[in-house]
Amino acid sequence: MPAGCSKVAAAVLLAATLAGCGGPGPALVDSSTTRPVPTTTTATATSGSGTTAVPTTGAIPTTTGRVPLTTGQTGPAGAPLTFRRLTIRLQRGWRAGGAGDHVEVAVSRACRRSAGGVDCPGFLLLGPTQIAIASQLAPFDPDRYWHPGAGVEGCPQDRDGLAEVAPARPAKRGVAEVGGKDAVYREWRVGCVDARTGKPKGSYLQRLWYLKASGILVVDEWRTPGLPEALAAARFG
Repeated sequence: MPAGCSKVAAAVLLAATLAGCGGPGPALVDSSTTRPVPTTTTATATSGSGTTAVPTTGAIPTTTGRVPLTTGQTGPAGAPLTFRRLTIRLQRGWRAGGAGDHVEVAVSRACRRSAGGVDCPGFLLLGPTQIAIASQLAPFDPDRYWHPGAGVEGCPQDRDGLAEVAPARPAKRGVAEVGGKDAVYREWRVGCVDARTGKPKGSYLQRLWYLKASGILVVDEWRTPGLPEALAAARFG
């Protein structure tokens, strides 16, 4: 989910304790902050469901802007990670970083560098300040996919080369257990086009778990194996 510049406000670089992808742990990335950077796009169309990339013979100016977020480990691999009173046990190989309303969990060292920084497969745990801008700078709407910016975003497989195409409707909707509570659950199939030609280039699945009363939004753009089970086994305390 899934996690670009339109999804990143201002890059925040903190004291490095997690090294880059070749170090002892993956560099995590800031994919959503509270001050999105205004973007200019020349190939977008806006509908009720959000911003949609329009095929064009010119380049689609995707907005990456992701940078390493190298705070200390919030939760070591295999240890409990607590976020807003929700405690999740991290699986072997999972590493967490970040603070406050924005915690990122990297589940693989298969990181990819882009113009804006480094992406590592994993998922996000977002709190109220991030939920407040989760739908194109507006509060999160379960009937719209997660897109906390106003411009065209790069697909997670290739932030620089692939631009998102906003889906009109969720591929799946329902509820899912998170820490013994029923979370609003959505799956969105987000299309991707070549950022230069506008030609279709596959898609990715964005999965969302939303606990409104608890102020928690979980975003997964990587189909993270074991994440639904980890969330279901989590506990509030």
